[in-house]
Amino acid sequence: MSEQTAIGKIDEAPGDRAARGGPANFAAGEALIQPSLNRISVHGRVTQVEPKVMQVLILMAERPGTVISRETFLDTVWAGTVADDYLLNRAVSELRKIFDDDPQAPRYIETIRKGGYRLIAPIAPAKVAAAVAKVAADEPASERPASEGPAAMAPQSGAPSAGATPPPATPRSFRSRPALYGLAAACVVAATAAVFLLAPRLSGDASGIAERYDVLPLTSFVGLEFEPALSPDGSRIAFIWDGGGGAFDVYVKTIGSEDVLNLTDSPADERFPVWSADGRSLLFARTDGSGMSIMRVSALGGGVTRVFGDTAAADIRGMSLSPDGARIAYAGRESAASPYRIFLAALDSGEKRSVSNPGPGSLGDIDPRFSRDGQSIAFVRGVNEVTKDVYRIALDGGESTRLTFDNRKINGLAWSPGGDRLLFTSTRSGMYGLWSADPDGGDLQQVFLGNENVHQPATAAGVDAIAFEQWTHRSRLRQIDLVRRTQADASPYLQSTRWNSNPVWSPDGERIAFVSNRGGPHSIWVSQRDGRGAVQIADFGGAFIDNPAWSPDGTLIAFDGSPDGTTAIFAVSPEGGKPRKISDGPGDSRNPAWSRDGAWLYFESNRSGQWRIYAQPATGGTPIAVTAGPGIDARESADGQWLLYSKPGQPGLWQRPREDWSKGIAGGSEELLIAALEPQDGGNWAPAPDGIYFVRRLAEGAPMLSLFDPVDSSATDILALSPSFEGWGLDLSPDGTQLIFSEPAGQESDLRLAVPR
Repeated sequence: MSEQTAIGKIDEAPGDRAARGGPANFAAGEALIQPSLNRISVHGRVTQVEPKVMQVLILMAERPGTVISRETFLDTVWAGTVADDYLLNRAVSELRKIFDDDPQAPRYIETIRKGGYRLIAPIAPAKVAAAVAKVAADEPASERPASEGPAAMAPQSGAPSAGATPPPATPRSFRSRPALYGLAAACVVAATAAVFLLAPRLSGDASGIAERYDVLPLTSFVGLEFEPALSPDGSRIAFIWDGGGGAFDVYVKTIGSEDVLNLTDSPADERFPVWSADGRSLLFARTDGSGMSIMRVSALGGGVTRVFGDTAAADIRGMSLSPDGARIAYAGRESAASPYRIFLAALDSGEKRSVSNPGPGSLGDIDPRFSRDGQSIAFVRGVNEVTKDVYRIALDGGESTRLTFDNRKINGLAWSPGGDRLLFTSTRSGMYGLWSADPDGGDLQQVFLGNENVHQPATAAGVDAIAFEQWTHRSRLRQIDLVRRTQADASPYLQSTRWNSNPVWSPDGERIAFVSNRGGPHSIWVSQRDGRGAVQIADFGGAFIDNPAWSPDGTLIAFDGSPDGTTAIFAVSPEGGKPRKISDGPGDSRNPAWSRDGAWLYFESNRSGQWRIYAQPATGGTPIAVTAGPGIDARESADGQWLLYSKPGQPGLWQRPREDWSKGIAGGSEELLIAALEPQDGGNWAPAPDGIYFVRRLAEGAPMLSLFDPVDSSATDILALSPSFEGWGLDLSPDGTQLIFSEPAGQESDLRLAVPR
């Protein structure tokens, strides 16, 4: 489909536009422009124009206020033909006649001597234009005060003197909300005000950081809209949308309009749209089995061309286009086991080089962003997905500079519109919020948007606005009644509109510990069995926290968290108090579980370079590796005779004999116990006195909850789960009658626009 550019709001459905093709209806000053009909309506007159005349007008309307050279007009409108200035002059003359426009005091089209032409009439949505045209038809143009006409709302730069180089168009400011020429009825005024309220404020010297912002909706579609990109003039927003459940494609929307245009339609996922400097095209990333490709699509839609490829990149995590449009920076990695690195690639030659060097075994470097002068790149470096900080590196050589020292989640990075600050979203205060930092380090300031979930900020140079994602993630706790063999939501008291996950029973079966952000940041909560009386017992002020595990005597709850950058094991009383760190050493440690006798605490750690199971004395001491190879999600069998665990990225549940771990691994090798456990269900099993409950995926149909009998290696199906089952973390009640687990309850993302008050 064609892209909706600065030429206003579209009056028909996207499907109709696709079938018909061509730009959308729009308003220029007091005129209603209908490109598909080659029709201009102004002052009550309807004029049919030649297609070439309409194309001249559209070319100017695509870049309002920008000087279009004569050569560009001839090469674009009369491409493939022999044309001269006479044809262009005639087209412009006809448009001026229709608009009743005086070349000496233009309100629509301004002549730039030795330069070309530019459209100076204000652009508005077509529905507003139609209303204006109806009202305007009742009053001659000569009777309207000049201050209420289009010239009053046009850029006030004036024509350059003879022989002068035409200056770039000055961005228009929408800080005021002018009445619609003082002529329209209240409904028309309201409609116009809404359009300009939703438009970003434009200022050539915008610093981009204000004390207070108004947050306005940009999208509210069904499905996921994310990765916003503001056009260079601030009039449009490009973004990724799944269309309500399909592939990720690139879309464009004019700010203030509810119509959206689909620029790509591919079964492959497309991500990270970025605008060209002139706003006429978009670049985006496409990944498939053959690697990563950077594609270009015209801002008017049409064919997609490949401009760069990296067959070694398994996937990427963000990209940025240099201000001169010659280079791209992207975060790529060769495999899931390697860290992301920032690569710099020349679009003309295809040459690339790595410009960052993250540590081995880490998430790596993601979200690169060129500075406004193109001399440096800011990026996010992560130990893992929950421990990240902001860095910057100069492209003329040298080491990267760390700008933040928070060790928190970060989900998005952008330069301020003026280029003097860095904007990033972080959980440094609990929930995701927007912060700014000096690009030379220090001076962190919170940017208050009145919004607790701010992700992926996006800006454009000189555009006084910040676009961002607003996400809602929900998960719910579920219970399976093993006596009645039914599945249902857990007690309503355990439900909320927030995140609730990883529930575990207390040893006496009277309480449940779980993770929730119902009180703000993710924290450990404890409630009664029915969900009543939930209280927060541990949090790290926004740092990652997860995976509670009760000690067998019920006096402690172990969990993992990363307040200091690396993930470690902590313990806290079920009644609350200060958490105590109980694991130490290099690397990350997570997912604790107690031995049945309470003597040992198991956890998984990557301190050796791969995820393995370790056992540490509950009273403290040196952790001991209890698996020779990889292992995660460790728990003991119900009788305490076996250590059970899965392996990262591999199917199956494994076991090895429980030993006196103080002597190391004395004997007994591991063996595959349940081959039918899929990698995605590595934590979806629970030891029971009569076997092991686990999730069994079938070739067709819904997954089954099954009971594995280790005596004869048989599996008995208990009940069918929902076809889209995505739960995790099964935990069996002490009386053996209930399984509890968590599963996603939906996620939504919309785009928002913050404009200074």
